[in-house]
Amino acid sequence: MNRFRFLSLLTLGCILGAFAALRADDHKTARSWGPWEAIAFDEAVVQDVRVSGDDIFIKLQPDHRNDTLTMKISMQKGAGYRKWFTGEEVLVAQENSGRAANTWTDRIQTSASYLEYYANGKLFLHLKRKG
Repeated sequence: MNRFRFLSLLTLGCILGAFAALRADDHKTARSWGPWEAIAFDEAVVQDVRVSGDDIFIKLQPDHRNDTLTMKISMQKGAGYRKWFTGEEVLVAQENSGRAANTWTDRIQTSASYLEYYANGKLFLHLKRKG
């Protein structure tokens, strides 16, 4: 086998391997729960999401259970935020007074298509309603 053909096959193999790794990462990071899917999911802050009927719950990582959480909703990605039942665009979580480790907390119900969760002002979870 000549050197050029060997290098060509080696390069092709590397490209295909990289593509396969990227596809595996896409499937690994794709997360969905009931009618919701994650656009952004920071595993350093949130362990998981649970949907039960119209209720959305989150389970935070133990190191973040005392973070101040706020949520924002919108009907379209990048659109202006809708107001919550409080009349405000930002909803402050009532559980901010303290959460037990490894528990489902911060229940949300919304008819919005997009839901953003922030911990201490930083986006850690962005959900999109499917369909």
